[in-house]
Amino acid sequence: MSLRKMSPQEFDLLTRDYLRRSVLSRRTFLTGAAALGMTAGLGLPGSNAGAAQTGGTLRVGRAEEPDTLDPHKTTLSVSSTTMDLIYEPLARRGFEGEVIPAFAESWQFSNENRTLTFKLKPGVKFHDGSPCDAEAVAWTVARHLDPRTASSSVFVLGPLERAEVIDPLQVAYHFTEPFIPVWEGLTIGYAAPISRKAVEADGDQYGRRPVGAGPFRLVSWSTDRGMRLERNDDYAPIAAPARIDAVEFFHYPEDATRMAAFETGEINAIYTGNSVPLDGIRRLRNNPDATLIERPAQLMRALVFNQKRPPFNNPVVRRAFCHAIDQKRLIAFALDGLAVAATSPIASSIVGYSPKTAELGYAYDPAKGKALLAEAGIAPGLKVKLVTSDNPIIRRTAEVVQAQLRDIGVDVAIETMPIAQWSAVTSKGEQDMVISTYAYGEADVVYPFLHSKGSLNRAFHENADLDAMIARQRVTADTAARQDILDKIQAFVVTEAYWKPLFEPLNFAVVSKDVVDARMNTAGELRPDLLGISE
Repeated sequence: MSLRKMSPQEFDLLTRDYLRRSVLSRRTFLTGAAALGMTAGLGLPGSNAGAAQTGGTLRVGRAEEPDTLDPHKTTLSVSSTTMDLIYEPLARRGFEGEVIPAFAESWQFSNENRTLTFKLKPGVKFHDGSPCDAEAVAWTVARHLDPRTASSSVFVLGPLERAEVIDPLQVAYHFTEPFIPVWEGLTIGYAAPISRKAVEADGDQYGRRPVGAGPFRLVSWSTDRGMRLERNDDYAPIAAPARIDAVEFFHYPEDATRMAAFETGEINAIYTGNSVPLDGIRRLRNNPDATLIERPAQLMRALVFNQKRPPFNNPVVRRAFCHAIDQKRLIAFALDGLAVAATSPIASSIVGYSPKTAELGYAYDPAKGKALLAEAGIAPGLKVKLVTSDNPIIRRTAEVVQAQLRDIGVDVAIETMPIAQWSAVTSKGEQDMVISTYAYGEADVVYPFLHSKGSLNRAFHENADLDAMIARQRVTADTAARQDILDKIQAFVVTEAYWKPLFEPLNFAVVSKDVVDARMNTAGELRPDLLGISE
């Protein structure tokens, strides 16, 4: 049946089921993780789960610091995690992928399922006291879509054309086509309404002083003292205010320092991305004062070649580099074995992954790599630059890659920098290679990363046929037909060696015994607004 001919009720159920299936598919990743001797924990840590403790501060150690908290100016996972506390999206996703009303109390599809109209909860205000209503939502969408904003996160909106104010508590989202993955983007902070008053007052500094309507408000943010968010006591029109008083985030670039801070009680939680040191997992499991939580990740990491810089415009050279990478050794040395090998630009935990890519890639074969370089006319001693973030796992990954490429006669210079700087520098394309990553649960991740106009295209390639396939999968309703397109996209990227997929990790979080009711969501993050801290 055509999506346009489907009843609004049927289409609504279809979109919700799509998000739920996407979450369930991530759980299949546990099959691979089980081979590593792991046990996944999604539940509530602590023997007093469900207790009604209130007050206290969650003190979180992180490996990275956000670049900005303007949701239209960033795509960093560490920024997204923080923004989900400050901003209130129209809906949120539950721990098992269910779509839960948030700022919107209800919604309805119409116009052949190309229009999604939200009824908003009354009395909601931004943290600065200005009204958070339909006008604020429509203004936010217009800013997000405006080419002058040059938003790197606009892809989360899919084929959204505009937002229309119906009345103060109703806003209609008009899409060019029915969009099944609509909740992937609309349930996260990137798509939440922001305060126009704050944006116009602070201008370019808005990202350092963000104003949303979420469960916490930003109080301070400094490089030396970290970030402090305090409970939004006016959150009641949306849901019950958070049980805890505040969340403090501290930036510890080094694993050892972060672990020491946790073990001495300076912080009582570590989560977000790779913040939990993988070489400390066994130690944490044996720590009676710690609760380790783990869940399948939504992310993968890959070595990406810049095709605007010779010799990476030559696919033979890219294939040679792919043959030089031994994923098993890399995972053993860089991740203490706590990951599985990636085979595609779409992680195996995402609906749309093509298992065929496992047979299409370039297996570890350094002799073949050397031969291909010679075939391309590349003499031993080729010098290339790999730019990475200062995340410890990424640094170690880069060092293993450096050693393995040395085996085929390539000299890799590693340039390391904080993630915010990495994002800005690599967008200019002045590097030969990057180790790229994403944390997104929908196969449409190919759009920002692999479309020639994608905001996160670090391969700097241009291919009209690939662009056409990527555009077509966004609006293909039939599941089998869309999978066929996605299979072709993945096969092309793998065989043409645009990327060398490296690994897919697990997400880990650790909390001290005074933190209760902590659960990990589908993005591998904790929800501080739902947990408590005991005496």
